[in-house]
Amino acid sequence: MKNLILIYSSIIIFAFVSDTIGQDIYNARSLGLAGSNTAIAEGNEYVGGNPAVLALKQYYNFEIQLLSAHAMVHNNSYSLTEYDRYFTTGDSLTGRDIDDIFSKIPDEGWRGDVMLGARALSIYSRPFSLTAGATGNGYMNFPKDPLEFPFYGNASGEEYRIDDLEGEAWAGGSVEFGIAFPVTQWTPVEFDFFSVGLTGKYFAGLAYGNIETSEGRLITTQDYLLANARVEARRSEGGSGFGFDLGVLGVYEKVWTISFHVNNALGYINWNKNNEVEILEYQSDSLFHISGIGDLSEARMDTTLEIGDFHTSLPRKATFAVAYQYNPQLVLTAAYQQGLNEAFGNSLNPMISVGTEYLPVPVIPLRGGIALGGKYGFALGLGIGIDLKYWQLNLGYMNHNFRWFRGARSMDLALTTQFRF
Repeated sequence: MKNLILIYSSIIIFAFVSDTIGQDIYNARSLGLAGSNTAIAEGNEYVGGNPAVLALKQYYNFEIQLLSAHAMVHNNSYSLTEYDRYFTTGDSLTGRDIDDIFSKIPDEGWRGDVMLGARALSIYSRPFSLTAGATGNGYMNFPKDPLEFPFYGNASGEEYRIDDLEGEAWAGGSVEFGIAFPVTQWTPVEFDFFSVGLTGKYFAGLAYGNIETSEGRLITTQDYLLANARVEARRSEGGSGFGFDLGVLGVYEKVWTISFHVNNALGYINWNKNNEVEILEYQSDSLFHISGIGDLSEARMDTTLEIGDFHTSLPRKATFAVAYQYNPQLVLTAAYQQGLNEAFGNSLNPMISVGTEYLPVPVIPLRGGIALGGKYGFALGLGIGIDLKYWQLNLGYMNHNFRWFRGARSMDLALTTQFRF
């Protein structure tokens, strides 16, 4: 068991060996509307969304965003309450406890995602925006099959495989420049406004790692175990790259806003600093008796090979969004997002989100939204803000599957503050 835990721990540590920061840098307004705000984004809120909104005339001509930070930790199996109940009390687990713990792991395995994002500086002056920040992504998926052994011990004639082990992590900084152009004169007369936009992004990659292949098995009998495993992982300590977002936006009959954009329509990161492939191999030389595990005859080998440059695609997504301004105090929003590749944990599952922003008083906007699909399934967004004319502060929270705070399997929070003139 000691050796098996060592194997599991090595794999988990590798998957998160580098700090990971979020590719989807949600601002607080977006999080409160469950990602449905694309068509109503204003000024610096456009980052990560549709650059065409930069051409819209705003009440304020200049914005400087002091901070926009987003933190998300998610797993598909356990809440913090469940973790405390089963793993921190020091009490022995009953058979019923073990059944409950194991049953919460989906058939596709235990998955964990980490995203931390921040924009250190964003400046907007219509129709331009310049942003410097940090970006990245990290996840690990551990197959359910081999997790049965630590929970239940060895059973006669069982074979567990780890062929579906997956993990990827990266971290880097970015500088983004967005620009938009009004083209209303070339569109149908029903449109009060129409624009096109482009965002150019430069990435400085700091670290990258992913599990290329994994294979192995554990065979158990009543008294003996046979174990072997091989994990091959690729990593780099730096690189650089670029990306481009494209978008269009239209205002129809004054109350409808229609938006379409593609994130990273073009782009990649070329990794070229200290690139290596690390191979971890573990094999027990022969069957061994459980009571004599201290005398286990085993072979473990770590091999590191230098490799040449390689590049990774950026996560590509297409988003269609609409907004309806019901009255000056109430706006309704909706968006459909479709992942176009699986780079950096990007999901091909479509996501649909709807939301509403209501101003009971002008200085306190209230927000709510629901999202369905994507990587995490059902999500509920809630948000509140303080709008004191020249200064704004917004807070956003997203809940997954109606589990609240310590009962949730994720933490998803965002804070944004800025001055505008």
